[in-house]
Amino acid sequence: MAFLNLTPEQFELLIKIVAASVIVAAMIIADWLIRRAITRYSTRIRLDRHLENIFKLLARILVIAVGIVALLQLSGLPDTWFLSVSALAGAAIGFASTQTVGNFLAGVYIMVSRPFLVNDYVKIGDVEGQVREITVNYTKIYTPTYNLMEIPNRTVLDSKILNYSKGNVFDYTFQVGFPHDVTNEEIINKCIVPALEKFYEKYKDVLPRKPEFSMSKMDRLGRSFAIRVFFPEKKTKTFYDIQPELMQNIVNNWDNLRKQKK
Repeated sequence: MAFLNLTPEQFELLIKIVAASVIVAAMIIADWLIRRAITRYSTRIRLDRHLENIFKLLARILVIAVGIVALLQLSGLPDTWFLSVSALAGAAIGFASTQTVGNFLAGVYIMVSRPFLVNDYVKIGDVEGQVREITVNYTKIYTPTYNLMEIPNRTVLDSKILNYSKGNVFDYTFQVGFPHDVTNEEIINKCIVPALEKFYEKYKDVLPRKPEFSMSKMDRLGRSFAIRVFFPEKKTKTFYDIQPELMQNIVNNWDNLRKQKK
């Protein structure tokens, strides 16, 4: 056969070519298997597609890195050369983009741990609103001022997070305070209840439940009531439009009560 006439050098080169081909084929198969496993796992836990693609990219980089080390060893070059260059490049990139890397890792953690999901109504630190998008760098919040605010993911992790969403409804509570110169009965029957009834009657086609109230605080300066309203998760703009109306109705009833008592 023809390969029996090869010189030792040519035979050794042929062996290296075959081995290199096997390594490349193994890299392709490993990449395909890992990507398939990531897809199945992501589907099972409903992982965000953006995060799924990031994991696939990282897996591919790892497969390629292992393949390159194997090819270097096959060619006779020390794998320490590749590792040294990779470490130097990684250190340079990390030093130049510490903030970006921190946001990236925080974004991955948020997507995996899921303290909130897209469309949830949340309060992150002092910012509240509907989560419109979660990327590896920023969480985008649609605020009550009808603006889209981008919060760095590192800031998100460093902040207190309050999630108002429960299924397809978000359960939102705001406080209303009153002084002690009127009774609880007057506050409830003449200020709060009429306002809630009027509000629900007007918007009952939108609201999944009737608004509720409870006394939340009392001190020497006055007392506070928690007003609890329920809104469909996907009607956040409607919530922004009409929620101030409920508060205004309570204030108007309070003003009328004060006038009656003079």
